[in-house]
Amino acid sequence: MKKGVYMLFSIIITFSLFGCGNSRIDSNMELESNYGNNETEQDYIDSSASQPVEIESSNMDYVTEEGQGVLIVYFSRWGNTEYPSDVDATTSASIVVDDGAYGTTEFLARMIQANVGGEIHLIQTKEKYPVDFDELRDQNHAEMNEEYLPPLLESNLDVSQYDTVFIGYPVWATDVPQAVLSFLNEYDLSGKTVIPFCTHDGYGAGGSYNTIKEASHTDKLLDGLAIEAKDVPNSKDTVDNWLKMIRISGNVENDNESGETAIKITIGDVVLDGVLYDTALAGEIKEYFPLTISMSGYGGREYYGGVDFYPENLEGGQKNIANGDITYCEAHHNMAIFYAQTDNPNLTVDVIPIGRVTSELSVFETFESRESITFSLVE
Repeated sequence: MKKGVYMLFSIIITFSLFGCGNSRIDSNMELESNYGNNETEQDYIDSSASQPVEIESSNMDYVTEEGQGVLIVYFSRWGNTEYPSDVDATTSASIVVDDGAYGTTEFLARMIQANVGGEIHLIQTKEKYPVDFDELRDQNHAEMNEEYLPPLLESNLDVSQYDTVFIGYPVWATDVPQAVLSFLNEYDLSGKTVIPFCTHDGYGAGGSYNTIKEASHTDKLLDGLAIEAKDVPNSKDTVDNWLKMIRISGNVENDNESGETAIKITIGDVVLDGVLYDTALAGEIKEYFPLTISMSGYGGREYYGGVDFYPENLEGGQKNIANGDITYCEAHHNMAIFYAQTDNPNLTVDVIPIGRVTSELSVFETFESRESITFSLVE
């Protein structure tokens, strides 16, 4: 089953992910927590979904420009844990049974981006978190008790260019993971509009919203969104309604509302739909359209090819990818289209997403190993 990235967010897929929930009692695995309740592995690894849940009511009335200076930051076990390559996708509560793997929090982050635009940044710690649940639980408790802030990987992220910052995370032990506090300690969000969103295992956001407000030093904290992990795959309408409720909304199909630009990608006789994001780099590259690139297939997951120009706006690099991403890579001086993730969608060099393909991605499997691909604006 393969769908375009945007369509992926609106269909039901069976998968389990790396987000986390807070304390609950599980008759199969009773483990003592620091809070007097029993924590289970499902409190640290989210499960799959069927029905959306109600969104929290809003009592704020702050308005921000749609898709203008928006940053979507998230933390997840996916991207911060080195899982073995032979993990069984049919039994593990950590694997997406589709074109690749997503953590629940990343899944929500990309739904938000599909609605309001902006850029995504994964919070990554220098030291990976353990695969084993008992070790993860103990490490999380120790970090919280000691108020330890795990060091983060170096990044060229410049938060000064963003006015609105979404912060996503799984709820661990009724609060935010310490890595999120590391991010908030490292980056100054005072004076910005901060919007939390989280995944959990049935007990909501806990005290995490207050923690985000205090740690970010913002005086503009909008109402957050908390979605149970099993409901994430079907939560598109919930996310849309939440964004409208806090008066931040958009539509990637309407350039006037989202700031994104409709494009077409031509490969032989095949014409695919896509969008360019409302970013400085995307705008710079758009000036070269129509742009034809000789692109090579690689690893059953991407087509890439060099370009003959050197962009200047290189903010927002990241090492994680998603299906449909159109990216620019400074290190290799090329553009790429990622159509199928590997088991580990983390790269060795930074890429900067400039847009995405919104048509069905399975067509890429029918192309030759080398294709001339033309990017052009929709007239």
